[in-house]
Amino acid sequence: MADQVTIKLATADDAPAVLAFLRQAATESDAVLIPHLDQVTADQERRNIDLINHFNDCVIMLAMLGDRPIGIVTVMVLSDRPDVGELGVVVAKDYWRNGIGRLLVEEAQYWFANYSSLNSLVLTVFTSNTPAIALYRRCHFVQTGTMVEDGKPALQMEYCK
Repeated sequence: MADQVTIKLATADDAPAVLAFLRQAATESDAVLIPHLDQVTADQERRNIDLINHFNDCVIMLAMLGDRPIGIVTVMVLSDRPDVGELGVVVAKDYWRNGIGRLLVEEAQYWFANYSSLNSLVLTVFTSNTPAIALYRRCHFVQTGTMVEDGKPALQMEYCK
């Protein structure tokens, strides 16, 4: 499956498809925690993608099957730690356990190592999401703490250059 999937940088033109993908993914997983997702318009998402693409240390990449996004990875600089990027990964449920998540994480790590000035990537993952935790560990993320996110126990993990 992963060999048929292409990775591309998201552009403003992708906004309607990105919104539709994220809204569908939010119905498939409790790990999609995007505030007010149901209220975001395509024009707002276009502006968001454009804004993100103007920052050197932020990125949005899409896993595409044909012309349809089936996964997304984002790196967003933390406002209180400008040398740290937060990694977010979402894969459509129909494509879980097909290597798409790993492809996205590895692409983000490549971007991080070669194009960003960030010192580390961090993420939060629910402890119940054992496949994702295993993936992040295989991709050399290490646990740095625990927390409660959206009322559920979660791990904090980090990857450094």
